[in-house]
Amino acid sequence: MGKSFDIASKLKSAAEFKNAEVYDPIADLHYRAFWDQDSLFVKEFRINKKDTTHNRVEQVNYIVGSGQHTNSHLQIENGYLYQMPMTFYTQKKQWDLPPGFENGLNTRFSRKIGLECMSCHNAYPDFVLGSENKFKQVPLGIDCERCHGPGSIHVAQRQTGSKVDTSKYIDYSIVNPAKLTIDAQFDVCQRCHLQGNAILKAGKSFFDFKPGQKLADYISVFLPKFKNADQDFIMASHADRLKQSPCFIKSYEKVGQKNKLKPYQGALTCVTCHNPHLSVKETNKNVFNEACVNCHQTITTPANIEKRIKKAGCGLHSSKISNCTGCHMPVSGATDIPHVTVHDHYIRKPITNEEKNKIKTFLGLFAINEKNPDNLTRAKAYINQYDKFEQNKSYLDSAANLLKSETDLRKNIHALLHLSFIRNDFKKILTYVNKLTEKYCFDSIFVGKSLDNQDAWSAYHIAEAFYYSNNTPMAVKWFQRAVKLAPYVLDFRNKLGTANA
Repeated sequence: MGKSFDIASKLKSAAEFKNAEVYDPIADLHYRAFWDQDSLFVKEFRINKKDTTHNRVEQVNYIVGSGQHTNSHLQIENGYLYQMPMTFYTQKKQWDLPPGFENGLNTRFSRKIGLECMSCHNAYPDFVLGSENKFKQVPLGIDCERCHGPGSIHVAQRQTGSKVDTSKYIDYSIVNPAKLTIDAQFDVCQRCHLQGNAILKAGKSFFDFKPGQKLADYISVFLPKFKNADQDFIMASHADRLKQSPCFIKSYEKVGQKNKLKPYQGALTCVTCHNPHLSVKETNKNVFNEACVNCHQTITTPANIEKRIKKAGCGLHSSKISNCTGCHMPVSGATDIPHVTVHDHYIRKPITNEEKNKIKTFLGLFAINEKNPDNLTRAKAYINQYDKFEQNKSYLDSAANLLKSETDLRKNIHALLHLSFIRNDFKKILTYVNKLTEKYCFDSIFVGKSLDNQDAWSAYHIAEAFYYSNNTPMAVKWFQRAVKLAPYVLDFRNKLGTANA
């Protein structure tokens, strides 16, 4: 994790540059990565009949990714951070477009790297309030506090000479995940290893969760679920997949909280197999196999092995049981990132081809880290799923149905405005505005600054509704409100300039 993010250097890069070129056939753009002395660059160009008709060169400032699976490349311009259109996939030693840039979605050098991205791939940055992707300072790799919480109290106590005998007591001046309950320990890992459609709770930000707290109090993470699609998973879904495993479920049911110093002891958790302070590349392969054997001792007796060999009709269960994960945690590609393979953490019996070929049926969006999220949170998840991941209109219908049951306009107004904006239903937006201004003073609504710019975006949605309804004075008024709340969101400034023209 300490290698998750760093300055672009030859030491940091895991890439090979012999064939460092990518072609996007839809945009008809070529990309080439190259070093000029100690600086890394990406060149974008277009060729027409052997003539170069477009040429652009940008310097790479940061590399994100430890190199276990990928190296992606970022540039920073006046504090604004963007992803660049080339990624090196280390397992296949192949350059290609980054995830999400394919199939006509190439944003070239303009994909914003905001707080949600940065808060998982790096230590917490110094973020500029009123922006989407502007930073005063960017750390270089995930730090200790992401798993252990703030260390100031711990340092202060140690400096006084006070000590805690951790063999008998818990040192409450610092978070030790080994001393947490199963659920609290999982939440530390799930903060970043539970990728999906993340919905912040009211008034919360991606900065707020600290180790030892309940993740669902800050963020609800949603994923689309399908019937007959158990073999499909996204890259950072390790915690979700593990929790579906019978191995985890049975261990969770059996373990109690008898051992106060290690309340998770006996359960199958992330640290059963993974040492957070050691790269998986440096972990002895026997560690994973021994974790299985430690629980399945009766299954791995010579007699039972022979039975399994006969039943399977092959030598999968050899007398040494050398590779449990090969069959029960098979290597597979992720559905969201190309050219990578990862072990599926859903531990189970091997899936048959008949099971793989069953027709998949969409069941809905489900919160992975929360049992019963409220309707507003669920509605936001459906809107976000459409807005960021997949433009399926059924998501908007689901959001609308969930919001119908919520009668508090002020509470739900951000979601209602966002939904209507996506649908280009400007008349509906103006109806909401009229209802609000009848009940509340104009200067008391959408006036808050926040890390997610929630009020600024609502002001922007209202401004657009007035603009496309040919009410320019009111559009300007609301664009000015959006700019005042989020002065570093450049799209707001551009729109204000257009309305004023």
